[in-house]
Amino acid sequence: MKRLLCLLPLWTACAAALADPPAPRNDWYELPLDELVRVQIPPQADVGSRDGTHSALDAIVPTDVYTAEQLQSVGPGGLAQALAALVPGFNYPRPSIADGTDHAPPFTLRSLNPDQVLVLVNGKRLHQSALLHTNGTIGRGSSGADLNTIPLLAVERVEVLRDGAAAQYGSDAIAGIINIVLKGYGHASQAQLGWGRTTAGDGLQRQAAVFHSTPLAGDGFINLTAELRDRGATNRAGPDALDGGRINTHFGDADTQDAVLAWSAEVPRGDTSLYAHGHVNRRNSSAGAFFRRADDERNLPQIYPQGFLPRIEPRITDFATTLGAKGTSDSGTEWDLAYTGGFNDFHFYVANSLNRSLGVSSPTAFDSGATSLAQHTISADLRRNFGPHTLSGGYEYRVENYRIRQGEPASWQLGADSAWYPGAQGFGGFAPENEANAWRRSHALYLDLKYALAPQLVLNAATRAERYSDFGSTLNGKLALRLRPAEHWLLRTSVSSGFRAPSLAQSHFTSTAMVRDGDDILQYGSYGVDHPVARALGATDLKPENSRHFTLGAVWQPTPQLTASVDGFVTDISDRIMATGYIAGWNLAQLSPQAQAILQQNHVDGATYFTNAVGTRTRGLDLRLDYKQELPQGRRWHVSAAFQHAATRITQVNRAPAVLGVDMTDLILDPYTRVTMESGQPRSAFKLWTQYSTPRYDLAFNLSRFGSYASTYGATEVTFGARWTLDAQFSYHWNKNTTLTVGGTNVLNARPAQWGATDDALTGAGKIIPYSQYAPFGYNGAAYYVRLGVRF
Repeated sequence: MKRLLCLLPLWTACAAALADPPAPRNDWYELPLDELVRVQIPPQADVGSRDGTHSALDAIVPTDVYTAEQLQSVGPGGLAQALAALVPGFNYPRPSIADGTDHAPPFTLRSLNPDQVLVLVNGKRLHQSALLHTNGTIGRGSSGADLNTIPLLAVERVEVLRDGAAAQYGSDAIAGIINIVLKGYGHASQAQLGWGRTTAGDGLQRQAAVFHSTPLAGDGFINLTAELRDRGATNRAGPDALDGGRINTHFGDADTQDAVLAWSAEVPRGDTSLYAHGHVNRRNSSAGAFFRRADDERNLPQIYPQGFLPRIEPRITDFATTLGAKGTSDSGTEWDLAYTGGFNDFHFYVANSLNRSLGVSSPTAFDSGATSLAQHTISADLRRNFGPHTLSGGYEYRVENYRIRQGEPASWQLGADSAWYPGAQGFGGFAPENEANAWRRSHALYLDLKYALAPQLVLNAATRAERYSDFGSTLNGKLALRLRPAEHWLLRTSVSSGFRAPSLAQSHFTSTAMVRDGDDILQYGSYGVDHPVARALGATDLKPENSRHFTLGAVWQPTPQLTASVDGFVTDISDRIMATGYIAGWNLAQLSPQAQAILQQNHVDGATYFTNAVGTRTRGLDLRLDYKQELPQGRRWHVSAAFQHAATRITQVNRAPAVLGVDMTDLILDPYTRVTMESGQPRSAFKLWTQYSTPRYDLAFNLSRFGSYASTYGATEVTFGARWTLDAQFSYHWNKNTTLTVGGTNVLNARPAQWGATDDALTGAGKIIPYSQYAPFGYNGAAYYVRLGVRF
């Protein structure tokens, strides 16, 4: 609160220099009722500017809006799948055999990392998952928000800001912002029942959801959404020639059950409104690790005579809530005071497994421990209009807590019966020395000014200062300019700096396993940067990733029905945080004798930790077109086309710690890591969504092109070609309250190229695991679904 009081003199000084506010516009009140009911308001967005909602022709930075109608028209999956179908540059691979990542796959925007996208719900920060992606997937070394914890039926629209915005909203907003706007006042209550499966016969999906809205006086409301989702596993693994041709591996979607409750409410009290929103999600999931054949030395035939497939079965709890009050003072200043809390708990369980080192007395199911993340934010925001100008400011205080909890002893301990295989196979448990309980606090002050230099020329200036308890302070700024040279044209540009605070998981994640080597017991694994082993090997406290952004674009809107835009962008990021490769003599040939002595003294065979490693530049181009047409007899046609090209390249490599005796390229940029960062995601994407509506039925198509991408098999880089997919949906309105929907996703049954189909030298890779983990639309093939919707 003291920091907010320090802001008030600056607020007063800026406010005194601005003009008096004008009277609000009342144009719509002049329309007759028969015309008013046919008015289609252009999509409005809140994110990107703090002067209120704005349409495409007013947006000072590029922002897209996706309506509930669009999100519901592309299949029965969750919110992440819907955005992947509609948003170019939104990449959502579905990896398999990747530990926890199978159960909460990360998404990316503009080919950057999951933790470089800020996710908001009704403008308030959504916490990230406690899961740190440590396997060979897109998003390795990062944590991101889990969008599928929010039920689609609760969502009114999703706003996607395609510009750096950390100077306005704080850490993480480097690739952009996704703002999920929940349904508010005036929405009808409804229920849905859905069923679907793939044409291959697996992946059964069952869904039941209810949205109930209770209107209150003064445009108040209480909205509740409950949803149950049951998604069966898919499997695209091939036969194992060394196991009699059996398909013994699971390579596909996890078997997942979600139970979700979401709420949103607003209660007016005179000039003040009390509001709340949030959700709680409980997910049980199950997916396979690598199969152990019967004659594998990791197996005990007395327990598994046919071999075994370990199952990783986490139980994930996700909770978020916002409580706040907002209003307008007598002077016309709008204020908003809110608390936002979030919690994610990722508890690992392993089934159908064993601890080989315990021999035949080993259990076959294990509690392997958990990671959790809690986040608490208090924010105070002020906004005042002065004629055509707007001044905003505020203060934010945030507390974060990251924990690692140990698993049961059998999940991590090294017994006497084996030289090499301790702990639960599939996912070894967290040991007592891996436990962590890390805290961080931050304070932030911001100012945001929209100033009309002329009726056609608007300047937006923003600055934000933050101080973190673990790494210090940051100061970032943004300047954006909007020019309307003609009635139907808008030119815009922006330049800004930004940052991403290192996550507590990157700083403190520790996971080790013991190995018996004769009479010695060695360890290998990942260490937090403050761990004695990591410190001795040159680890230092992580610094924030710093970014610089430039955008330049234009919007053309010749009629209210047609909008087209083009925007180019450049994003430079320095000190990107990455995990080292294994620091060990067997992995780094030039490792110094001093570093090898440190490993031996600590009985460590190989160690990794996170470090600020490289700088990158991402260049891209966005094209958008949206057209709506009202037709006779209540018919409508809506088409939306979008294209994005984004390419990232490494521009700088930092120095490695001198104690290691190697350079950062050897320590960090093995062929796999370089390919993942520069070409592991499609550089281009095209989306064409169209819907034809009548009073009796709706027909929607969604055509997508996923550009080429690369992956590695061993040290070999393999490029996979572009693919087209098509989704189709038909909805029949039995009456004004009942709708039957049938549809299909990827109806042309497109599959990504297989390993063996791209290079004869890799034919062996395509026998058991035929597809790359990086495939941007998965590998399930075609699926179909039916859904019944009822309004009440």
